[in-house]
Amino acid sequence: MTKLDDAFDDLEFVDITDEIKKSTYFDEQRKVAHGVTDGTAQRELVRDLTENLRAIDPEIIRNDVLEEVASEIAKLPFGDTASSFAAFVRQMKR
Repeated sequence: MTKLDDAFDDLEFVDITDEIKKSTYFDEQRKVAHGVTDGTAQRELVRDLTENLRAIDPEIIRNDVLEEVASEIAKLPFGDTASSFAAFVRQMKR
């Protein structure tokens, strides 16, 4: 055996499965799966992650705004013209 093998054998592994199962996020996931809650914890996590990404990359904000504009244009009652213009706006994303 090498020193690395000996060091690995000396490591103490801790099972954190129970701690993960006790976390608020996973508790909320179980409730969502059973229809008990509306998924607030998941939405908060996604919102926090999105906000962190936006702070890092301003292109994300630009793309979000373009998508929002395109979605609103697509709702206009101009049929194919509105759809075409919405597609044009979506192509402006980087």
